[in-house]
Amino acid sequence: MKFAAVVATALLTACASVPRDAGVAEVEQALAARGVERVVWAAQPNASDDPQSLALLRDGELTAEKAVAIAMRNSPRLQVTLAELGIARVALLQESTIPNPLLEVEYRIPADPFHAYELRLAQSLVDLLRLGSRRAIARIGFDAASMRITAAVLRIAAEVRESYCDLLAASQQVAQNRVALESAKAAAELAVRQHDAGNITDLDLENEQASYEQAKLGLARAERDLLVAREALVRNMGLRDNSIEWQLPQDFPPLPASEPEPSQLEELAAAQRLDIAIVRREIDAAGRQLPLARLAALGELVGDIHYQRDAEGPRTWGPGLEFPLPLFNRGTAARNRVEAEWLRSKHMLNALLAESSSSLRAARASLIEARARVEYYRNVVVPRRERIVHLTTLEHNAMLVGTFQLLQSKQSEAEARRGLIEAQRDYWRARIGLDRALHGIGDR
Repeated sequence: MKFAAVVATALLTACASVPRDAGVAEVEQALAARGVERVVWAAQPNASDDPQSLALLRDGELTAEKAVAIAMRNSPRLQVTLAELGIARVALLQESTIPNPLLEVEYRIPADPFHAYELRLAQSLVDLLRLGSRRAIARIGFDAASMRITAAVLRIAAEVRESYCDLLAASQQVAQNRVALESAKAAAELAVRQHDAGNITDLDLENEQASYEQAKLGLARAERDLLVAREALVRNMGLRDNSIEWQLPQDFPPLPASEPEPSQLEELAAAQRLDIAIVRREIDAAGRQLPLARLAALGELVGDIHYQRDAEGPRTWGPGLEFPLPLFNRGTAARNRVEAEWLRSKHMLNALLAESSSSLRAARASLIEARARVEYYRNVVVPRRERIVHLTTLEHNAMLVGTFQLLQSKQSEAEARRGLIEAQRDYWRARIGLDRALHGIGDR
C-alpha cells in the first residue's frame, strides 16, 4: 500500500508540473514584454490568408507595426515555430512520467499433477528514484525551449521590419529615379534640337544621350529592387495572394528624439537577452544531471513481487530484486558526458557575456552613425541642393545659365534625395540590429 501511495503521488505531481496550455501564456508574456503584443496560434494549417490580416493590410497605410501584426497572425513559418512548443511540452510530459510496470506470466507444460505457473510484477526502482530530478531537469529544458521559441518569433518580427524598411526605401528610390529620368529625358531632347540647330557638338549630344540611357537603366534597377523587396515582405508576412495592393507612407517615420545611452543598453540587455538566459538554463540542467549520472552504473535496478505454484501444488510468493554487477560499465561515460556538457555550457555563457557588451557597442555605433548621416542629408545636403536648383532657376530665367545646367542641378537634387533615402533605411535597419543585440536573437 505504501508503495502504491508513493507511485500515485509521483504521478500526480508529474502531471501537475506540465503546463496545460503547453507554455503558451509564458511565451506570449515574454513576447509582449519585448514589443510583440499579439500572436495567433493556429490549431490547423490554413491554406488561405487570414481575413483579419487582409483587412488590416487594406486599412490605411501599411506601417512596420502593422506588417508585424499581420505576420503574427498569418505567417505559416511562424506556426512552424510555435508548433515546437507542443513538442517541448511532450518531452516534459515524457520525463515526468514513470515507465509502466512489467507483468510476466509463465505457464509450464505438462501438468503433473497440477498446472505449474508463475506471475511476476516488476518495476524499475531507478526510474522512481530519479523521477523528481528528471522532472526538474525537464522543466528547465522546457523553459529553455520556450525561450528559444520566443527568440525565433522575435527573429521573424525583426525580419518583417527589415523587409518593410527595404520596401519603403525601394518605393521612394523608384520615385526619385523617375524624377532623374524625366530630367535626363528633357536634357536629351533639348540636346537633339540644339544639335540640329548647330549649337552643340556631337560630343555634347552623345554625353546627354548617354546620361539619358544611364537614367533608364537606373530606373529599371530601382523597379527590380522594388519588386524583390515587395516579395520579401510578402513572404515574411506569410501572404499567399501576391496580387494584393497596399498603400505605403510617403516617407520614413521621424527619428526618435534621442538614442539610448550605453548604460541603459547594458541594463536592458541584462534583463532581456534570451541567448544568455537559455545558456544559464542549460548550465542549471547539466548541474542537476551530475548526481543522476552517478546512478548510471546501477543500470536497471528492478524490484518485483512474484507468485508461483509448482507442479506438486505448493504456492510461494515474495519480493525480488534484480540489479547489474558493475564489472564493465561503471557509469564513467555517462558522468563524463554530463560533465562535458556542463563545461561546454559554462564556456558558452562566458563567450556570450564577453561578446554581449561588444555587440551592443557595435550596434549602437552603427545606429549613431546612421542617425548622423540622416541628419546631415536632411539638414545640409538636401537643403543645399534645393537652394542650388532655386538659384540656377533664377539665373536661367535671367538667361545667365543654360537649360542643361538647370536640368543637371535637378538631377543632383534627386541624387541627394536618394542618398537621404538610403540613410533613413540604414538608420531603421541599424535600430533593428540594436534590438537584435538587446534581445540576443542574432541573425538566425
